[in-house]
Amino acid sequence: MTTIEETTVENAITAGQENAFNLKKIRGHSLVRCMTFIDGSWLYHNQDMLVKVYGAPYKIDFSKINVVALKLIRNHFASTLGSEAPMLDLLRTYYFASVPANVHPDDDIKLEDQKKFYTMLSESLGFELLLHEIDFRGHHMAMQDRLEKESDPNFMPKERTVDMALGVNMLYLAAIDAYDIAIAVLGDADYQPALDKVRQLGKRILIFTIEGSAAYDYLYPRPNVRFADFPVVRFQDYLRELRLTPKQDRDRIEFQYTCARCGREFYSTYKAPPRQNMYCNEHRIWRDRESAYNSYSTSTNDRYAPFENGNNGAPAGAQTLANAEPPKTTEIHSGAQVIEAEKSADGQPAEGSVAAPQTEQSAGN
Repeated sequence: MTTIEETTVENAITAGQENAFNLKKIRGHSLVRCMTFIDGSWLYHNQDMLVKVYGAPYKIDFSKINVVALKLIRNHFASTLGSEAPMLDLLRTYYFASVPANVHPDDDIKLEDQKKFYTMLSESLGFELLLHEIDFRGHHMAMQDRLEKESDPNFMPKERTVDMALGVNMLYLAAIDAYDIAIAVLGDADYQPALDKVRQLGKRILIFTIEGSAAYDYLYPRPNVRFADFPVVRFQDYLRELRLTPKQDRDRIEFQYTCARCGREFYSTYKAPPRQNMYCNEHRIWRDRESAYNSYSTSTNDRYAPFENGNNGAPAGAQTLANAEPPKTTEIHSGAQVIEAEKSADGQPAEGSVAAPQTEQSAGN
């Protein structure tokens, strides 16, 4: 006879076995676990490269980094596996950065703004922050201020802890089988040993980096030297998707177009009329050429088009067609009216022939 306690223990064991089986089934077939590791200090110091490419003030929307990365991973699985992409589960997003400490009193406001940014990442986006203090020893935070305002312009704060912390955490979490795919937002070559070991543990890596501030082997992998399992993702290729939209622009309506020159999709606040060719920023010169051509065509057609009604039905400022050389037939597109002007043998208008006045319908159009 089994007691209530034994029955409870047996049910608990059975439930545990079923949960373990379901977990294996999910991990093996439908659910892929992802973690994101962001080198915040490296990303902050290299945003100027994105400003140059964008051609305007630019800030990254950190909430969209994972959106872009997960979409690319899903598309990669769908294209390589030839079937429905597995479900992705984003477990954690780790943000590694440094926090200035013991700064000059003039930089207290800057330090407060930086702390507000970290609070936003933690409370609004749910990032796991791993912050490391840097002792500025009473100096200014910006190098320019140290050069202009201090007597010791050679002081350089040391920021070596962030690289080590990110590499160690990524490798540790891979060793305890905490994730399947690591989304690595970084660019320094110092991470190569850690990335190599993570791949040896059977984990996949997606590198999200900035061209111009990334190790050569990240951007151009070789057959025997690889640190990622997915095509490298460049911030420059997704500037629009990753841009933080200013508050005043969030309610603006933008229209999507396809460049008539290269076929690339782009956005604009300009609402184009139907059948108007639109060009991206790179091929805007073709829009200018087309505009100049249309202006020339319009001026040429206006030269031969019937004049507006003037005195006695003749054009204003001219009573005959003696100073013009109209073609034999001129078509008015609005009313499709054809006016013929007879010519004499010498090419001049026949005596008594004048341009026929427009009808009210054609003049109104």
